[in-house]
Amino acid sequence: MKRYLLFCLLFALAIQAQAQLKFLSRHEVPSELYDPVFEMVGTEEGVVSFRTVPEKGLNFKQKFQYFISDLELKSESGLIEFPVKDGYQMIGYDYFEGMLYVLFAKGYNSIGDKYVLQIELHTKKGLEFDVSNVLEMELTEFLVQERKVIFMGTSDSRPVLQILDLDTKSVHTLQGIYGNDTQIMQIRKMPESKSLEVVLSRKGVYKNRDILINTYDLNGNLLREVKVDQFGEQGQGIMDGMLVSTGQYQEAMIGAFGLERRNTYQGMYIMDLNEFGEYNFKLYTLEDFPNFYNYLEGKSREKREADVLKDLDKEKTPEIINKYAIRDIRQKEDAYYIYFDQFTVSNNRSGYIPGVSSSNGGYRYDRWSRMGNTVLNDPIMGTRFPSQSYQVVPEFRYQSAHFVKVSKAGPVLWDNASTYNEMVTTYPEAFGEIAVVGEEFYHMFVENLILKLSYFNKGEKIFENLEFEIKLINENERIQDTNVESLRLIHWYDRYYLMSGTQKIRYQANDRTEQVREVFFLTKILVDGDLYQPEELPD
Repeated sequence: MKRYLLFCLLFALAIQAQAQLKFLSRHEVPSELYDPVFEMVGTEEGVVSFRTVPEKGLNFKQKFQYFISDLELKSESGLIEFPVKDGYQMIGYDYFEGMLYVLFAKGYNSIGDKYVLQIELHTKKGLEFDVSNVLEMELTEFLVQERKVIFMGTSDSRPVLQILDLDTKSVHTLQGIYGNDTQIMQIRKMPESKSLEVVLSRKGVYKNRDILINTYDLNGNLLREVKVDQFGEQGQGIMDGMLVSTGQYQEAMIGAFGLERRNTYQGMYIMDLNEFGEYNFKLYTLEDFPNFYNYLEGKSREKREADVLKDLDKEKTPEIINKYAIRDIRQKEDAYYIYFDQFTVSNNRSGYIPGVSSSNGGYRYDRWSRMGNTVLNDPIMGTRFPSQSYQVVPEFRYQSAHFVKVSKAGPVLWDNASTYNEMVTTYPEAFGEIAVVGEEFYHMFVENLILKLSYFNKGEKIFENLEFEIKLINENERIQDTNVESLRLIHWYDRYYLMSGTQKIRYQANDRTEQVREVFFLTKILVDGDLYQPEELPD
């Protein structure tokens, strides 16, 4: 009888666990398991997915494919195709006001000849524009705003940023960018003022690094320059950062700070910036984050917390022993929700350095997460992290994810953390995706075909890394195989996530024979942590 009760309880717990995550809808497109994956861009109506793929046969030609999905993943127009010039590959893309812009380069080298394909998504009309008059550069970023194409890359190991007008063919080079010991940290499009902001890190006079926040119009004219050369105490500096608009011409830059020359992290800063270029800082250390070590258990956590107290008793700023990188910021009217990852770069011979001093790891990419794709098989990531710039491919060992809710007035409202259990990956950017719904906070990622979900309510950890298998909507079908490296998971909107990848699906045909189809899929996922009710097993 006791075994029967235990079985019933375990079964009930399994059913309940699935309640926190539901696979709501799915869309499929025919695709072989190891074909190039579709890129995804959010639109006003849903999402557009697109890729280049070789044509069948031995002609070595490529074709460009795209399809549009609404919020329920329904696609009325189906798969639409455009030819690609012989020998060209997609190396960049952007979306602006109903138009998809795709950058193609000859071969796999971003320095080669290029052209832009402009697609009006609803009319399915495409136009090609030559890009022959832009400076040769190793491309890092491709953006479009108001029919102005923005190219950012490096030339002679120095950053360069140019704007090409698609109508007049004129090219403008932004001043104040090209220089030694200079890195571009972020480019932020500002459609409301028809301008863009560029965040730069540059070595200062005393070997410390200054942060520059430059605003340009779309003709490349410098409208404003803010030089951040006063920060914290002697030796402290900004390690990374993300610039966000807070409304009414106000901005905030949030990131990690520490002892720059020692590459040691000490905590988080928030820099408030007004319309006149005036700024002030708020600094937060481990003293402000009592739950920082909540990803550890038992004596391990107690030891780390005791070390923090010892440093504070000696009036020392406690140090964060690993890399501490900002990943995402969500805002409410009166508060920020901030997500950091803590990790190490396992292979020191790789040459990869994250943060403001890096020529290859400091730029904040303006795209949905590309989780799961490796640098070596991804032409878009390959422009950001070219393999030839490393002695060996870097590996990242993830310790923990950290979450903070901070009032815009200054105080920390809550903080918490979850573990990655020493997960090792070659993926160089944020690995998890967060969602904020009221007082609910979610963090989710994929590891070895398993979705792992953590849930916090009003800052309290309700559950951590609850595991879910990838499932189909049709219960009569089965997953035969999944290309692990094709999987991507992004937070879409509200409490909904979007997952994509390629799979082999086993199903029964009309004649009752077993068949297998290969597809690229999109799946809409709902998370609802309030359905979680932990129960204790009987003795």
